[in-house]
Amino acid sequence: MMQVTVSTCGTSIFTNGTVHEDVKFLRENANKNESEYTPEELAKISGIIREKRGKFSTASLREVQALSAELNGFISFYGGGANLDEARQNTHYLIHSDTYQGVEAAKIIQEWGRTNGINMQTVLISDLNTSSVEEFRLGVNNLVEWCAWTLPGYRSQGYRVIFNLVGGFKSLQGYMQTLGMFYADETVYIFETGGELLSIPKMPVNFSANAKAAIFENLGAFRRMQLGSVPCSECAGVPETLVDIIDGRCSISAWGHVIWEEAQHEAYSREVLPPLSEHVIISRKARDEAEDLSPERITRFNQAVDKLSRYIDTGKKENLNTCNLRQLKARPLPPSTHEFNLWPDMGGWRGFCHYDEKNNLIIDDIDTGLGHH
Repeated sequence: MMQVTVSTCGTSIFTNGTVHEDVKFLRENANKNESEYTPEELAKISGIIREKRGKFSTASLREVQALSAELNGFISFYGGGANLDEARQNTHYLIHSDTYQGVEAAKIIQEWGRTNGINMQTVLISDLNTSSVEEFRLGVNNLVEWCAWTLPGYRSQGYRVIFNLVGGFKSLQGYMQTLGMFYADETVYIFETGGELLSIPKMPVNFSANAKAAIFENLGAFRRMQLGSVPCSECAGVPETLVDIIDGRCSISAWGHVIWEEAQHEAYSREVLPPLSEHVIISRKARDEAEDLSPERITRFNQAVDKLSRYIDTGKKENLNTCNLRQLKARPLPPSTHEFNLWPDMGGWRGFCHYDEKNNLIIDDIDTGLGHH
C-alpha cells in the first residue's frame, strides 16, 4: 500500500548538540521572521545554520537520527534505514512554522531527503508560531484547513496516512494528536528517551452528533463564518468549542472546521439553500435546474451563491475574483443582463441573472457558458 507521511518539524536540528549559550539564543528568538533579526543576530543564526547543514552533509543515518528528532522518527519508521527504498516510492510532507528557524530547519530536512532520493515537500503553515495565543489559533486553523483539503484525497486513492510526531513543538503536537484521530491511519512517536518507535493506530472516531446538530441548527451562521467573521450576536446558539471569538466577532475554530467539513457536504448537497443575502433571489426555474443536478453540483451551486451573497452584501468589495459577476457582452438572454461563475468543467457553467427595480439580484437560470461570449 502506498503511504503518505506527515512530519511535524521543530528546530531540534539547531538545538541538538549545541552549546548552552547558543541554545538560549535560539529559544529566545524562536518566533522571529528573518526580517525581525538585527544584523548581528542574523549573522549569528546564519552561522549556526551553516554549521548544522555542514554536519548533515557528511552524517551517517545514526548521526542524523541524533541530530534531528523529525528524522529520528522518519528513519525509525522505515526500519532504521533498512526500508528507505520504500520511502522513495511514497509521499512525504514536512509541516513547519512560518518562523525563520522553522523554515530553515525544514529546508535542511528536505535537503537530506533529496540527497537520499526521497521527495519531501515542505508545507509552511501561516501564523503557526507561539508568539501569542491568538496567532497560534489562526495557525492551527490554517493547519486544519490544509489537512482537510489534502489528506482525504490521498485516503480516497488508497493511501495509508502516517503522522510522524516525533519532532515539532509541544503545542503543535497536542493539536496534531487530535487531528490524527480524524485524518491519520497511524501516528508514531519515539518511546520516552529510547529509540523504540511507539505506534498508535487510527481510532474509530465519529464526528460528534451533538456538534453536527449544533451546526445544522445554526447553519446560516456557519455559512457566513466560512466567508469571514460575524458579530457574536449571530452565534448565540453555537457551542464555544466550534468558534473563536476575537474583538467581539466569531469565526470557525480549528475543531469547528473539522466538524464543518463533514456537515457542510451533507447540508449543501441535499437541496438548494436560501441565499444568505436578502438581496439575492433564486428564481423557480434556476432552483429546479440546480436541484436536478448531482449532489456534488448542488453543493457547488450553494457555495457559489454563498460567495455571491457575500459579494452583494459587502458593497461588491469581497469575493469579486471568485464570483466574477459581470455583464453579458455578446448574445442577449432576457431578462438576464449579467452572469457569474459556477464551475469551470462541463463546458464552463454559469449563473445568469439580472437586477430588479429594488436592486435585488435575481438568479434567472443556470447553464453552460459556451456560446454566451
